[in-house]
Amino acid sequence: MASLYHHSSFPLSPPHQLTAHEPPRATLPSYRISTLPSSHHGNTLPRPPSFACHCKAPPRYIDAELLRALQSNGNGALHHGDPSPPQLLNPGSDGTSNKRPPRLCARDCAKRIMELPVEERVKVLDLLQRDDAALTVSDYNDILSALARAGDHASAVSLFRAMPVAPDAHSFATAVRCLCLQGAPDEAKLALDEMVARGFRPGAATFSAVVGCLCKRGRVTRAMEVLDAMRALGCEPTIRNYNSLLGGLCYVGRLEEALDLLNNLKKGGSAMVTPDIYTFTIVLDGFCKVGRTEEATDIFHDAIGMGLSPTIFTYNALLNGHCKEGHPLRAFALLMEMCGSEAAARPRPDRISFSIVLTALLRAGETAAAWQVYKRMERAGFEADGRALDTLARGLCRRCAADASAALGDAREVFGKLVASGHEPVSYTYCLMAQALARGGEVDAAVALLEEMVRRGYALRKRAYTDVVRALCDRARARDAMRVMVLVMIVRDFVPGRNAFDALLGELGRQGRWHDAMAVYAAAVKRGVVVSWKQLGMEQRLRLGVPQ
Repeated sequence: MASLYHHSSFPLSPPHQLTAHEPPRATLPSYRISTLPSSHHGNTLPRPPSFACHCKAPPRYIDAELLRALQSNGNGALHHGDPSPPQLLNPGSDGTSNKRPPRLCARDCAKRIMELPVEERVKVLDLLQRDDAALTVSDYNDILSALARAGDHASAVSLFRAMPVAPDAHSFATAVRCLCLQGAPDEAKLALDEMVARGFRPGAATFSAVVGCLCKRGRVTRAMEVLDAMRALGCEPTIRNYNSLLGGLCYVGRLEEALDLLNNLKKGGSAMVTPDIYTFTIVLDGFCKVGRTEEATDIFHDAIGMGLSPTIFTYNALLNGHCKEGHPLRAFALLMEMCGSEAAARPRPDRISFSIVLTALLRAGETAAAWQVYKRMERAGFEADGRALDTLARGLCRRCAADASAALGDAREVFGKLVASGHEPVSYTYCLMAQALARGGEVDAAVALLEEMVRRGYALRKRAYTDVVRALCDRARARDAMRVMVLVMIVRDFVPGRNAFDALLGELGRQGRWHDAMAVYAAAVKRGVVVSWKQLGMEQRLRLGVPQ
């Protein structure tokens, strides 16, 4: 195979090695490694930014001493107040100005280095006391590594570009890893290419970083090229490299290729590339995400057949696949197996496992199974999120219509947990809870819940307050029923439905409260509600003056 690496104009490389008697030269604005034109050789560098702008308030005494030393070493000056910005314009002979970016100096990286623990930063800050020309490539490598550990990958790459000394393998490796962590796979690949072109041999970790970065961005073909070059240099890819490649293939939808590669790894027999449980999990998850759960299940059993122990990530991927494919009860059965298994090889469900299955069951209307999952989740020490609790409370309230005695206690428990968690139930949940309480005989609690809804400004459903009014009338509590009607009509300015008026008129007629009945009848007529008189006898209709 032809070499994948060639000499190219790499946009990250530092300028060529300077001799001891040659002063540092300005780099081109693009930071490319191309030969500098002769017209630029005489340019002087603009003054770097003041070191004081990074270190106005040294956090520790030892850092203050180092900064005071920097003040008198000629590399920079500390100014009182705001430091003046560096001059970036060099006036030309024709009166125009050419903008040039300032060259990054090692001192400019001190701000992030000082955030490291004191034992890590003392050595690096000591290097920053020297002039840039006195720093060796080893010194620059220490500074690059410190920036990488501090998480300032952009500054590490910028310093690598501006190094006045030729980089070595460690410099390139650090720059490649920083580019990968920045999410720049193409630039990382170019850095790797030039590293090899200069005669350096990247380590397995450097190759792995580039392969992983390319695969995460879906650049699978280029990742395969890096693996081929890795083999050409005598560095055998590891299973981690293949896992990254499998993840990239699944990410771009090339599942058949991923499955073929997995099968080839199973047949390979090399200790370096024996598939582990993560290899199987990556491919299994790829199939689950596209709704091919049956094939994912076969991969799951293949992993177990090879003596591998599935992790919680493996099970969660399979649970998610069943739920996405519309089979929440299969996911429920698998979750119950996980909960009931005492085998050490099978992990216990975590919060994600329960949440996946609970959400899918609630979406499918499987309230009974969802209630079991919720109780298992609670016993395991996990809490459901507010949305799941809200949905579960509504499902349990609906079950009260068929079996109020069995489901009401569960509904009250979940509703109370929902309110206690700080998650505000939606209006529909409040109304369903009021209906469930009224049907279950807890009328006072239902009335209190309606009053709470009115106080909070929630919209009332007709069926909710109608069920409460009926429950009150069934218990001969006409006065409380009238209070609820007044609450609805006057306070919320709603028009009760015909069924609520009918229930209240019937109870008032049975109690012989004709004056109150006439007032309720007048309120209904005023609001355009046509009431029914079927439940009233002839004598009661005559007393109310209702037309026959």
